[in-house]
Order: sequence, then structure tokens, then C-alpha cells
Amino acid sequence: MGMKKGVCLLLACIVSMGCLAFPAGAFDIEENVTEITERRATGHFDFEIPANTLMRASTDFPMEYGETVTIRATYSPAAASVDFGLIDSDSKFHYERCSDGAFEKTIRIDERGTYTFAIRNNSSYAIHVSGFVNY
Repeated sequence: MGMKKGVCLLLACIVSMGCLAFPAGAFDIEENVTEITERRATGHFDFEIPANTLMRASTDFPMEYGETVTIRATYSPAAASVDFGLIDSDSKFHYERCSDGAFEKTIRIDERGTYTFAIRNNSSYAIHVSGFVNY
């Protein structure tokens, strides 16, 4: 039994020395740490827009100068005149017109504010629109 205790004590000493001999891999973190958060969202839309009607999304997003919004959409009938864009916090509609049934644009934000995705059907008949908007 004395031999077992001696071997156990020797192994305990070796393990203890091994823990003390190697420092932990810790380091100091600078005080000015900035958390990176990306406030992006992608939404799918699919709806009918009556003639001569502006439809706006129910959700708006705060946007900073230089950020972008990408809109990809198709609509029918393709001959319709449709405006895709953003309404700013002053209720001004910033849009791009389309008249061929397919729309894909990236809009760069020029002024900080809250923006809402919107589509305006300029035609005298209803259209079906579907696609994605990525804030």
C-alpha cells in the first residue's frame, strides 16, 4: 500500500507542476471596444396593387448615410408603369420607374433618417408584384 500512495503522490505532484508551468492564454482587452451590429433585414413581398395606387410597407428602418437598399421585383402585366423606392421621414418618395416587368436596383441613402419601402402603380389597371427588398 505504501507504494501505491507514493506513486499517487508523485503523479499528483507532476500534474500540479504541469498546471503551474504553463500560463493561461488570457490577454487584456482594450477599454474602447465597439460592438459590431448589422441592422439588416430582407423581406419578401407578393401582392396586388390597384390602379393608380401607392402601397407602402408596414415596417420602416432607420438608415445611415451611405447605407444601401436593394430591391428585386417582377410584376405583371409587364407593360405597366411602376415606381419602386423609399419614402423618407419627410414623406418624400424617392423612386425609380420601371415599365418592363422586372426591376433590380440598389438605392444608396444620401441622408440619415427613417425610410419605408413603397411601390406605386401608375397604370390604369391592377398589377401583381412580387420580389424582395433588402435593407
